[in-house]
Amino acid sequence: MPHYYFHFSDGKRTFTDSIGVELTGIAAARSQVTAQIREMRGALFESTLQDWSGWTMTIVDAKGKKLFEIGYDLIPRVLN
Repeated sequence: MPHYYFHFSDGKRTFTDSIGVELTGIAAARSQVTAQIREMRGALFESTLQDWSGWTMTIVDAKGKKLFEIGYDLIPRVLN
């Protein structure tokens, strides 16, 4: 089963997922990242958390290849 890593960044700092998760494929990885972003956005209502609007999550495979990137607005980003 493929292994995926979910790194997130505000454009200045990157927080690297060193554990990752095994999923059935890229569609499952997209579902997983969408669920994670929605969960984190839901936490925005707590006054102790910062604004996440400039943040993105990048999904990387076990070989380190960037597969896709999505913003916390749930809009996919173009990878360079």
